[in-house]
Amino acid sequence: MEIIHVKLESNEAINSRRTLLSAEISLLNIMKKMEEYGKLRKLELLKKTTLKTRLKEANSEISKIRHEMPVVNLAKEKEETMQIMQEADKNLRLEDELKEIKEKLARLG
Repeated sequence: MEIIHVKLESNEAINSRRTLLSAEISLLNIMKKMEEYGKLRKLELLKKTTLKTRLKEANSEISKIRHEMPVVNLAKEKEETMQIMQEADKNLRLEDELKEIKEKLARLG
């Protein structure tokens, strides 16, 4: 293996050294940011896991509350309301008929 020497001017050597050091600084900054990203990613996963656990707990609490609440039969209440409305309507029709009959009596007599 043969050793080859290349002669550089002083300015060229300084510029090359600057470029090399600048590239090294850039690589170190990239490594720093990658480590920071890794830490943030771990924190994110931890928070997501915690949130998922809390949501499951809340869901189970809601289920417990639903089982303890009384069951309301809406169909039965709707039917009762309809019956009341029909009776009220029937009463109104009877009153209208009575009013008509009284008016006819008043005209006759």
